[in-house]
Amino acid sequence: MISELTRVLLDANIIAKPVTRTLLVVGGVPSGFRAFWSRAAEREAQVHMRPKALPPSSVRERFGIVLGPTGTGAERFGGTKGADRQILADAAAAGARFLVTEDVDDYGLDDLASVGISAVNPDLFLATRLTRDAYSTVIDLFVERQLNPPTTAAQFHAAIAKNHPRLFAAHADLYDIEPERGIHGEPEVIFRGTRCLRCEQIVAAPAAIIDGLGPECR
Repeated sequence: MISELTRVLLDANIIAKPVTRTLLVVGGVPSGFRAFWSRAAEREAQVHMRPKALPPSSVRERFGIVLGPTGTGAERFGGTKGADRQILADAAAAGARFLVTEDVDDYGLDDLASVGISAVNPDLFLATRLTRDAYSTVIDLFVERQLNPPTTAAQFHAAIAKNHPRLFAAHADLYDIEPERGIHGEPEVIFRGTRCLRCEQIVAAPAAIIDGLGPECR
Protein backbone atom coordinates (compact mmCIF):
# COMPACT_ATOMS: atom_id res chain seq x y z
CA MET A 1 0.00 0.00 0.00
CA ILE A 2 1.09 3.56 -0.70
CA SER A 3 1.42 5.59 2.50
CA GLU A 4 -0.92 8.36 3.64
CA LEU A 5 1.53 11.05 2.63
CA THR A 6 0.17 13.11 -0.26
CA ARG A 7 0.31 10.83 -3.26
CA VAL A 8 2.03 12.19 -6.35
CA LEU A 9 2.13 10.12 -9.53
CA LEU A 10 5.05 10.70 -11.91
CA ASP A 11 4.47 10.63 -15.65
CA ALA A 12 6.84 8.68 -17.91
CA ASN A 13 8.72 11.81 -18.98
CA ILE A 14 9.60 12.47 -15.33
CA ILE A 15 10.66 8.90 -14.57
CA ALA A 16 13.10 9.12 -17.49
CA LYS A 17 14.86 12.21 -16.04
CA PRO A 18 17.26 11.05 -13.25
CA VAL A 19 17.77 14.41 -11.52
CA THR A 20 14.11 15.42 -11.54
CA ARG A 21 13.04 11.93 -10.50
CA THR A 22 15.50 11.84 -7.59
CA LEU A 23 14.46 15.27 -6.34
CA LEU A 24 10.86 14.04 -6.21
CA VAL A 25 11.51 10.55 -4.86
CA VAL A 26 14.20 11.29 -2.27
CA GLY A 27 13.01 14.76 -1.35
CA GLY A 28 9.35 13.83 -1.27
CA VAL A 29 8.89 12.02 2.02
CA PRO A 30 10.59 14.68 4.19
CA SER A 31 8.53 17.27 2.28
CA GLY A 32 5.22 15.57 3.03
CA PHE A 33 4.52 13.73 -0.22
CA ARG A 34 5.34 10.37 -1.73
CA ALA A 35 6.25 10.13 -5.41
CA PHE A 36 5.50 6.89 -7.24
CA TRP A 37 4.48 5.67 -10.68
CA SER A 38 2.41 3.03 -12.41
CA ARG A 39 3.32 0.09 -14.59
CA ALA A 40 2.11 1.90 -17.72
CA ALA A 41 4.29 4.92 -16.93
CA GLU A 42 7.28 2.69 -16.21
CA ARG A 43 6.95 0.86 -19.52
CA GLU A 44 6.71 4.11 -21.46
CA ALA A 45 9.66 5.64 -19.59
CA GLN A 46 11.87 2.63 -20.31
CA VAL A 47 11.38 3.11 -24.06
CA HIS A 48 12.69 6.68 -23.91
CA MET A 49 15.61 6.20 -21.52
CA ARG A 50 19.24 6.05 -22.58
CA PRO A 51 20.58 2.51 -23.14
CA LYS A 52 22.93 2.56 -20.12
CA ALA A 53 20.52 4.34 -17.79
CA LEU A 54 19.39 2.59 -14.62
CA PRO A 55 16.02 0.95 -15.40
CA PRO A 56 13.00 2.36 -13.55
CA SER A 57 12.42 -1.04 -11.95
CA SER A 58 15.89 -0.87 -10.38
CA VAL A 59 15.19 2.67 -9.17
CA ARG A 60 12.03 1.36 -7.49
CA GLU A 61 13.97 -1.37 -5.74
CA ARG A 62 16.68 1.04 -4.58
CA PHE A 63 14.23 3.51 -3.04
CA GLY A 64 11.46 1.14 -2.00
CA ILE A 65 8.88 2.57 -4.38
CA VAL A 66 5.66 0.59 -4.70
CA LEU A 67 4.03 0.54 -8.13
CA GLY A 68 0.63 2.17 -8.14
CA PRO A 69 -2.41 0.17 -9.25
CA THR A 70 -3.54 -0.04 -12.86
CA GLY A 71 -6.64 2.07 -13.29
CA THR A 72 -9.71 1.11 -15.27
CA GLY A 73 -12.02 3.13 -17.47
CA ALA A 74 -9.31 5.22 -19.10
CA GLU A 75 -11.60 5.79 -22.08
CA ARG A 76 -13.74 8.13 -19.96
CA PHE A 77 -11.02 10.78 -20.13
CA GLY A 78 -11.94 12.03 -23.59
CA GLY A 79 -10.26 15.40 -23.16
CA THR A 80 -6.86 13.81 -22.49
CA LYS A 81 -4.44 12.69 -25.18
CA GLY A 82 -3.94 9.04 -26.14
CA ALA A 83 -1.78 7.02 -23.76
CA ASP A 84 -2.03 9.73 -21.10
CA ARG A 85 -5.58 8.60 -20.43
CA GLN A 86 -4.21 5.43 -18.82
CA ILE A 87 -1.74 7.45 -16.75
CA LEU A 88 -4.60 9.58 -15.43
CA ALA A 89 -6.66 6.46 -14.73
CA ASP A 90 -3.71 5.03 -12.79
CA ALA A 91 -3.34 8.25 -10.80
CA ALA A 92 -7.04 8.20 -9.93
CA ALA A 93 -6.93 4.53 -8.90
CA ALA A 94 -4.01 5.26 -6.57
CA GLY A 95 -5.73 8.21 -4.92
CA ALA A 96 -3.09 10.63 -6.19
CA ARG A 97 -3.75 14.32 -5.70
CA PHE A 98 -1.14 15.48 -8.19
CA LEU A 99 0.30 14.19 -11.44
CA VAL A 100 3.75 15.59 -12.22
CA THR A 101 4.42 15.79 -15.94
CA GLU A 102 6.29 17.81 -18.53
CA ASP A 103 3.18 17.71 -20.72
CA VAL A 104 0.54 19.35 -18.56
CA ASP A 105 -1.43 20.43 -21.61
CA ASP A 106 -1.95 16.78 -22.64
CA TYR A 107 -4.44 16.40 -19.79
CA GLY A 108 -7.96 17.78 -20.07
CA LEU A 109 -9.18 20.12 -17.32
CA ASP A 110 -12.58 18.44 -17.06
CA ASP A 111 -10.92 15.01 -16.87
CA LEU A 112 -8.59 16.14 -14.09
CA ALA A 113 -11.36 17.88 -12.18
CA SER A 114 -13.57 14.79 -12.36
CA VAL A 115 -11.05 12.84 -10.25
CA GLY A 116 -9.71 15.70 -8.11
CA ILE A 117 -6.21 15.62 -9.56
CA SER A 118 -4.08 18.53 -10.72
CA ALA A 119 -1.40 18.08 -13.39
CA VAL A 120 1.74 20.05 -12.56
CA ASN A 121 5.02 20.89 -14.26
CA PRO A 122 7.93 19.42 -12.21
CA ASP A 123 9.70 22.74 -11.68
CA LEU A 124 6.56 24.40 -10.33
CA PHE A 125 5.78 21.41 -8.13
CA LEU A 126 9.28 21.20 -6.67
CA ALA A 127 9.57 24.94 -6.10
CA THR A 128 6.29 24.91 -4.20
CA ARG A 129 6.47 21.65 -2.26
CA LEU A 130 10.11 20.65 -1.73
CA THR A 131 11.44 21.85 1.63
CA ARG A 132 14.85 23.45 1.95
CA ASP A 133 16.20 20.63 4.10
CA ALA A 134 15.01 18.05 1.57
CA TYR A 135 16.52 20.01 -1.31
CA SER A 136 19.88 20.22 0.48
CA THR A 137 19.79 16.50 1.23
CA VAL A 138 19.24 15.59 -2.42
CA ILE A 139 22.01 17.93 -3.58
CA ASP A 140 24.41 16.35 -1.09
CA LEU A 141 23.43 12.91 -2.38
CA PHE A 142 24.24 13.88 -5.97
CA VAL A 143 27.53 15.52 -5.00
CA GLU A 144 28.55 12.40 -3.08
CA ARG A 145 27.99 10.26 -6.18
CA GLN A 146 29.40 12.71 -8.74
CA LEU A 147 33.05 11.69 -8.79
CA ASN A 148 34.10 12.19 -12.40
CA PRO A 149 34.30 15.09 -12.64
CA PRO A 150 33.74 16.05 -9.00
CA THR A 151 31.34 18.89 -8.27
CA THR A 152 30.48 21.02 -5.26
CA ALA A 153 27.03 21.48 -3.76
CA ALA A 154 27.00 25.09 -4.98
CA GLN A 155 27.87 24.04 -8.53
CA PHE A 156 25.14 21.41 -8.55
CA HIS A 157 22.68 23.97 -7.22
CA ALA A 158 23.62 26.31 -10.08
CA ALA A 159 23.18 23.49 -12.61
CA ILE A 160 19.69 22.77 -11.26
CA ALA A 161 18.63 26.14 -12.67
CA LYS A 162 19.06 24.93 -16.26
CA ASN A 163 15.95 22.76 -16.06
CA HIS A 164 14.41 23.97 -12.81
CA PRO A 165 14.75 27.76 -12.61
CA ARG A 166 11.83 28.11 -10.21
CA LEU A 167 13.35 25.57 -7.84
CA PHE A 168 16.70 27.36 -7.97
CA ALA A 169 15.00 30.70 -7.30
CA ALA A 170 13.14 29.27 -4.30
CA HIS A 171 16.49 28.41 -2.71
CA ALA A 172 18.71 30.99 -4.41
CA ASP A 173 20.23 32.15 -1.14
CA LEU A 174 21.32 28.66 -0.13
CA TYR A 175 24.66 29.09 -1.93
CA ASP A 176 26.46 32.18 -3.19
CA ILE A 177 26.45 31.30 -6.87
CA GLU A 178 24.80 32.47 -10.07
CA PRO A 179 22.36 30.13 -11.86
CA GLU A 180 23.28 28.37 -15.07
CA ARG A 181 21.02 29.40 -17.92
CA GLY A 182 18.76 26.87 -19.58
CA ILE A 183 18.27 26.37 -23.29
CA HIS A 184 14.52 25.84 -23.23
CA GLY A 185 11.92 28.25 -21.91
CA GLU A 186 9.12 27.34 -19.56
CA PRO A 187 6.15 25.55 -21.17
CA GLU A 188 3.10 27.69 -21.79
CA VAL A 189 0.96 25.49 -19.52
CA ILE A 190 2.53 24.51 -16.19
CA PHE A 191 -0.57 23.75 -14.13
CA ARG A 192 -4.01 22.40 -14.86
CA GLY A 193 -6.64 21.26 -12.40
CA THR A 194 -8.81 22.39 -9.52
CA ARG A 195 -6.69 21.24 -6.55
CA CYS A 196 -4.45 23.92 -5.04
CA LEU A 197 -0.81 22.94 -5.02
CA ARG A 198 -0.19 24.25 -1.51
CA CYS A 199 -3.28 23.61 0.64
CA GLU A 200 -4.53 20.75 -1.58
CA GLN A 201 -8.11 21.98 -1.38
CA ILE A 202 -10.41 22.00 -4.40
CA VAL A 203 -10.93 25.48 -5.83
CA ALA A 204 -14.38 25.96 -7.32
CA ALA A 205 -13.20 28.33 -10.05
CA PRO A 206 -10.10 26.94 -11.82
CA ALA A 207 -9.43 30.34 -13.40
CA ALA A 208 -8.75 31.68 -9.89
CA ILE A 209 -5.71 29.40 -9.58
CA ILE A 210 -2.47 31.14 -10.53
CA ASP A 211 0.77 29.15 -10.75
CA GLY A 212 -0.97 26.31 -8.95
CA LEU A 213 -2.15 28.39 -6.00
CA GLY A 214 -5.71 29.28 -5.08
CA PRO A 215 -6.62 32.80 -3.87
CA GLU A 216 -6.13 31.96 -0.19
CA CYS A 217 -2.64 30.52 -0.72
CA ARG A 218 -1.09 33.33 -2.73
